[in-house]
Amino acid sequence: MRIQMLKSTIVDLKQVQEGDFVETDQRSALLLIGIKKAMPAPLPQEVVIEPEEAQTTKPASKRRKTNASQSGV
Repeated sequence: MRIQMLKSTIVDLKQVQEGDFVETDQRSALLLIGIKKAMPAPLPQEVVIEPEEAQTTKPASKRRKTNASQSGV
């Protein structure tokens, strides 16, 4: 069974850190889940990143302040 570690501990005689994904037997996994040191790991999902479309419009230009508003009148 695949689990994600919530705390650092030893699983199957190997040191594992918080956040690690571990494959172990169901009995060990259920024990670690029961004592809140692990949680069932989410199913691995394939991530697809699509390229962004090219922008065809110009970005809006910023308005400049007029000299009259800067003089403090």
